[in-house]
Amino acid sequence: MNLHVNAMWSTLHFPAAMRSLNPTTRAKAIEIANSLLEQGQLTNHQVVATSIDEARRWARLGSAKPEWITTSVGTFA
Repeated sequence: MNLHVNAMWSTLHFPAAMRSLNPTTRAKAIEIANSLLEQGQLTNHQVVATSIDEARRWARLGSAKPEWITTSVGTFA
């Protein structure tokens, strides 16, 4: 049986295309890429491109939301 297993990436070992991302966005891209690799439905090039796009989208949405919106606020009667 011939199984081809793609190497998983880490914050120390990642594709060169992720080098320009800030560390937080890069970590998210690595997380997404590893998840896509596990699914095994895309080529490595597609995995890298998709994970970078999704991580950038995640960063934009996360930074656009003010911190005070995510905190729980008590109600007053």
